[in-house]
Amino acid sequence: MPYLRAWREALGLSRPEVVNKLLILAEVVAPIDQATLAKWETGESRVTVEDLELLAKVYGVSADRLFFPPSDTETPALLKEAHSIITGRDPEAVKAWLASGQFLPKSQK
Repeated sequence: MPYLRAWREALGLSRPEVVNKLLILAEVVAPIDQATLAKWETGESRVTVEDLELLAKVYGVSADRLFFPPSDTETPALLKEAHSIITGRDPEAVKAWLASGQFLPKSQK
């Protein structure tokens, strides 16, 4: 996951600090150490859903927020808005939203 290191660094945490917090939160299903955290941060090893949820608790955010850089607050908010429109089960609202072009990148409008 490309942004795990950015989250850790943005919060001013070292790898040992994150590992210690993870070990406290985890019921030691699998050993978590600095090497494991480093592999998650570089993408060398995949993060399980359970581990992602633990990292989110350590970083004080929702697990889905870790898929975006810490500085990006706009994209997650837009995705929540889009989800709300799509799951609202109002076909006219979905059609209006799609017709507005809001889902297109600015360069394609």
